[in-house]
Amino acid sequence: MSKIMTVLEKFRVVEKTDNEKTETVKSKENKMTEQVKTQKNDNKYQNSENNTKSTKPPVREENKPVVEKAAFEKNKTIEEIYSSYELGNGNVNTIFMLGNFINALPENLPYAVRKASVMNIVNASNTNINVLMSDGEKRLKVLNQFASDYSNSVTNVILKHKEEIKKLKQMIDYYEDEIAAKQTMLEEQNNIIKYETQRINNIIGFFKKEE
Repeated sequence: MSKIMTVLEKFRVVEKTDNEKTETVKSKENKMTEQVKTQKNDNKYQNSENNTKSTKPPVREENKPVVEKAAFEKNKTIEEIYSSYELGNGNVNTIFMLGNFINALPENLPYAVRKASVMNIVNASNTNINVLMSDGEKRLKVLNQFASDYSNSVTNVILKHKEEIKKLKQMIDYYEDEIAAKQTMLEEQNNIIKYETQRINNIIGFFKKEE
């Protein structure tokens, strides 16, 4: 804790006599450090169990894409996206661990104090901050890649549907013209037949008419 106080005093944001705030930060850091160590021990125990149960390591096909770019029939949750790229969703040894550390500290503390406190917690929990930051950068890259693939795939489907709609509208216009032309033909043909029928009936009627 003396190291933490030295850092805080160096930034001139906490006086040596400010025991109350010091104890608050110390309590936060100790509690969070213990939680991290407990989580890491639990993970080691779970990994040990998994190793004893599994006799053969999983085999991954190198030529098979991680994400099927054509399979975008519905939206995906963040958890589903991470799983598609074989990224975990937990808080241990990920960028979200740093987020938890930051959120656990009082917001009214100066930035320098909060940053120094987080760094002390990370160091006390035997965690490499570079690994956590690398995890965050990897997730950003994955999200950008997924967003690009998703946008391209869905946009292509939209363009294809619009092209089909255009073709269908052309077909509709064609058939509407055909219907109008056939209706005109039908009307003209009926008039021709009607005229001829009337002419023949008049002739027949002339001879059947009684004087």
